[in-house]
Amino acid sequence: MRNFCDAKAMAQCLREAMGAKKISLTHGEALEIVSIMLGFADWNTLSAFINKYRGTTSNVRAPNISGGVFPVIPVKDLVPFPAMQMIPLYVGREKTVQAITNAFSRRRELVVVAQKSPAIEEPGLADIFDVGVIARVLDVGPPFEKAISLNPALEGSTQVLVQMQGRVAIRRFSTDGGLYEAEVDYLDEGDPSTAPQGLIEGAAARFDSYAKEQGLNIEGMGMPLRLLHDPGRVADIIASRLSLSIEKKQVLLATLDPVARLESVIAQMAA
Repeated sequence: MRNFCDAKAMAQCLREAMGAKKISLTHGEALEIVSIMLGFADWNTLSAFINKYRGTTSNVRAPNISGGVFPVIPVKDLVPFPAMQMIPLYVGREKTVQAITNAFSRRRELVVVAQKSPAIEEPGLADIFDVGVIARVLDVGPPFEKAISLNPALEGSTQVLVQMQGRVAIRRFSTDGGLYEAEVDYLDEGDPSTAPQGLIEGAAARFDSYAKEQGLNIEGMGMPLRLLHDPGRVADIIASRLSLSIEKKQVLLATLDPVARLESVIAQMAA
């Protein structure tokens, strides 16, 4: 399975696919589109990450369908989606830092889950949602200076770069042992081949209009969205960028049927 390190190959595939439709893209334009699809501002930003982190994903494996016990990062004001691919998180709580440390002893895998309220500093099972995302820690380091300048509250926190993978159900949540930890089951996200004809095209077109209405900088995203065949992935890509409450985004994350999820995303954009 390709990841962000395969951006150039993905860009070439995009150029070929668009060429077949008589749409011409330069290699640079294709790289910019792929970068946005992977959650980066532009190709320069993605290229810098690739140069720094190449090789850290060589041991990425498909999730074990039996689930298990994993360290956890409870996050505030963010609902993680598998399509977010690679994102930086900023952590400061000691139990979260310990969870990250523990993740390095188990192939860097951990669970990212949204808190119901950002005001809770020591969350328990009742304070987190019951669906999260399994992720892999790529790197740990101090926050970017730019991030601190935008949000002074990040001063003293630690930046964790994670690669999102698949959905999990949280069965048990513990704060024992000085870290956050959860027992999870991997979730079956349904059959993507059941999407009605035109659903993805309609979603991409609506997202283009929504982005203009909301002033979102997603130039060029509608084109590659139309080339995807998985309605669940299209739904996740769009959902991660919608201006919705945490509760509404969590409902989308917890909607496992890919067609139903994309239909819900379209409905949210029309609301």
